[in-house]
Amino acid sequence: GGSPYSILDAGSFFRAMNVCWELGCSVGNFAGGGVATDFGPGQIGIRQANLPSGHDQWGLKLEGVINEIGFSLNYIDYISQLPSLRANQFPATNAFTGQTQNWPYLIAFDIEFPRVELYGGSLDLYVDSIKSAIRIEAAYTEGEEFANTNVPDLYSTSDVLRYVVGLDTNMKLPFVNSNSLALISAQVFGQHILDHELVDSAGSALGLPGFTQKGIPDWEDNWTATLLVRQPFKNGLVNAQIIMAHDFEANASVAAPSIEFLISDSWKVVVGGNIKFGADPQTFDDCRSCNPWGPFTASGLHTDPFAAGSVGLAGFEPLGRFRQGPIGSAMAEDEFQMTVRYRF
Repeated sequence: GGSPYSILDAGSFFRAMNVCWELGCSVGNFAGGGVATDFGPGQIGIRQANLPSGHDQWGLKLEGVINEIGFSLNYIDYISQLPSLRANQFPATNAFTGQTQNWPYLIAFDIEFPRVELYGGSLDLYVDSIKSAIRIEAAYTEGEEFANTNVPDLYSTSDVLRYVVGLDTNMKLPFVNSNSLALISAQVFGQHILDHELVDSAGSALGLPGFTQKGIPDWEDNWTATLLVRQPFKNGLVNAQIIMAHDFEANASVAAPSIEFLISDSWKVVVGGNIKFGADPQTFDDCRSCNPWGPFTASGLHTDPFAAGSVGLAGFEPLGRFRQGPIGSAMAEDEFQMTVRYRF
């Protein structure tokens, strides 16, 4: 908890990689793509987090209403809350020769927090013919950084377009025995990475199992749909609700049903849970086969054993999580909750 990307468990990865840099560690399938390799301090891992000197951010917002359509225009300049891992930024020690220098494609990182500019806007309108409120939002950012296993620094910068279309309505559900209207809220979130890079690796080009393409693990285009249905019973003393979400590219879904009981003015009980289902966990090239210390770390797929670059050996951690997304990453974490509240 409290770690950036906590839903992807990135905090645990960051701490483990810092231990690798400070104390040393072992990495499976590193040298030659198939041999576990022991590393000493100062060879691989996360060296340090470079916190921004200031946390200043500023922005502008214009809001208004034209012909009963609410709108807003937004701009903000801010420090990203999502950490970026930058490789090839400082000298590290070659585990085989003892030579110390900057090594392209070496999994030795500093954590940075890039500055991002965001331009956005929204529209809110009510359509009387369908008795529904419609929301449209869009945001364009410049300066975001993404992991990229096809470049020597193992990260790249891209502009990103995000958007959402939502609809809220109240309607009577024909299959429900209740005099109250149900609240239905549906949304579709989209993301497009403009400077996305994804190319075949030597392993993926041959169709070898355990190998994937290399580049940016995040999907170039992806969509997540959400649906909320809340139905009151007994004049609002009992409320049934279900929230569902589906990640299209990860092919992962979650359903979270719950029932709320208002026993009295002081007591409330909520029983619920969430269930995840969908495709198996996904893998992605993690640069263990990037051959930073050729020829010692070259594999049979490297045509030049002295040339650094990935041949696509993949794993679930850490970059596979960016393919399977937050829902897919929690696929084995079904939950049940019961909350009892008393108000004085």
